[in-house]
Amino acid sequence: MSRHRWLMGRSDTSLAYEAGCFAAVVACVLMWGPVTTSAYGNVPEKEILMETLPDLSALDGQILGFPKEDTIPDDERPEIGMADMETEDVEAGTEAFEKKVLYTTYDKDSDPFQSLKDSVVIHGDTYRLRSVGQASLVRETAVVPRQFSYESQVFTGDGSEQEPERTIVGEDGKTYLLTEKELKEQEAKERTEYKEVAVTYTAVEAGVQIPEVKESEFEDMDTGQRVSALLDLRTQETTKEYWEEDFTFPVTVTGYDADLFVLNGKQIPKDADLADYGEDFLEYLKLDGDAYEIHSITWNGEPYTQNGMVMRNATASGRKWVKDIRAVYGGEVNLPAIVGKIWECIYEEEIPEKERILYTMAVTARYEREDVSAKKVKSLLERLWEGFVGTITAVYEAIAAAFEEHPVISSLPLVLTAAFLVFILTKKIRNICVYDEKAICPYRKHRAETCKGCVNYCKRNQV
Repeated sequence: MSRHRWLMGRSDTSLAYEAGCFAAVVACVLMWGPVTTSAYGNVPEKEILMETLPDLSALDGQILGFPKEDTIPDDERPEIGMADMETEDVEAGTEAFEKKVLYTTYDKDSDPFQSLKDSVVIHGDTYRLRSVGQASLVRETAVVPRQFSYESQVFTGDGSEQEPERTIVGEDGKTYLLTEKELKEQEAKERTEYKEVAVTYTAVEAGVQIPEVKESEFEDMDTGQRVSALLDLRTQETTKEYWEEDFTFPVTVTGYDADLFVLNGKQIPKDADLADYGEDFLEYLKLDGDAYEIHSITWNGEPYTQNGMVMRNATASGRKWVKDIRAVYGGEVNLPAIVGKIWECIYEEEIPEKERILYTMAVTARYEREDVSAKKVKSLLERLWEGFVGTITAVYEAIAAAFEEHPVISSLPLVLTAAFLVFILTKKIRNICVYDEKAICPYRKHRAETCKGCVNYCKRNQV
């Protein structure tokens, strides 16, 4: 009774609204079908969302080790690219995870994919970068150019020859510009400096020793003065060995009017070739027979008399084994004191226009395990194939059901299709000449009055 009163007490408009809502719900159920409650069909894939940067504004930029200041000193300038990503909280076997990460770039509109790591290895599994969200600007900082000071050596004069370079390339490969320079007086005190000099001796004969001490002259690079000093032999090295064809020495024969000559106690006939006694000559001169050879001994002019004795001169020629030696002399050299000048300079790094602002960006990156990504690609292909097969099956079942319910109506399209095919085939057959199956009938119809006038009719009995 109370329920009846409750219904009677409501307005027609309210009842109509509730009836409309009920009808809409029923329509949705009929459209989408019954709701299933499968124990596994609605379970989503397992994903872990780990927010390393839940609120960037609250951290005030103090995240992942990036500097907070509006300018970045040269010794704190971070490398361009992705900051280190913490992965210790990613569980082993996780199929995919998302993290907010920071990266630095000179172009804030660049694609984050260019700055993030393509892959990471966690617990022995490789994860590939699959997608990134919309990058947001965390901070932009002005890059402070690197600077270094330079002080020249002490020199004399006006300094024009020692003028510092306008640009230089540093050890880091970057270009530095001269921003400040100042010419100052500087005293170079007396000092000691180690000096070395290399000397090459050529055609050094066997048994000859190179000098142990050599006097050398140097230019003091600081003052420009010339300084002489005695340097000791430090090292020597033979760079070349060869035969030199310029070995000669004079020979004087006394008592030329005698029948025999005596050389180092050995008698030599007057008419003998003195070159045949080359080894005796080398032994007399105390020269090594392995390093010297005598090829000829020729007379120089006619005999002459000196102090009542007949004499005659000759020249011996041959070759000698020699060496080229490179010697290094070195030692401490005293450099005198002098009052000169120096250049004090400051160089500053030349930063390109596009690299003067460094942007710190934040983005959400999604990484997936490699085997999971491959499985998803395979499952996509399988779903496409299953959809294709399902469509074909559904069409076949629909045709079969139509034949069962309405055999005549359902057969009509097939009959019309078969009749059309028969018409096309018979028309093609009618167009073939009855006398030559390889020819097409020029009249398109087979009649007695037309066939008798056909050229193929006249050729039908020809061999």
